[in-house]
Amino acid sequence: MPDVFFDEDEATRLLDAVVDQTRAQSDAHRGDRPNFPASSAGRDFGGHGAQIQALLSQLHERGAWRLDNISATADAARAQLRAFGEIDRGLSGQLGEQEAGMN
Repeated sequence: MPDVFFDEDEATRLLDAVVDQTRAQSDAHRGDRPNFPASSAGRDFGGHGAQIQALLSQLHERGAWRLDNISATADAARAQLRAFGEIDRGLSGQLGEQEAGMN
């Protein structure tokens, strides 16, 4: 089995940056809702204007959903990283105890 090496602190720092940047993007995204008044489509095209507004709103909500998923994925990755690190530290401690007992 190949060895796995990772810097838990560095990986956590990078994932923290992803969460922070995603939060900032999400805040900016939520503060910039699309606004296309039905009358903007022109006289006699109010129905089309309403459809355009509905589509823009749907696209906006999908963008928010994607940002939420990015944040949730980074949070899950941080949790997995912590769990892996805890197990790795526990196992390395056990190996150290065994090596000390053999001397």
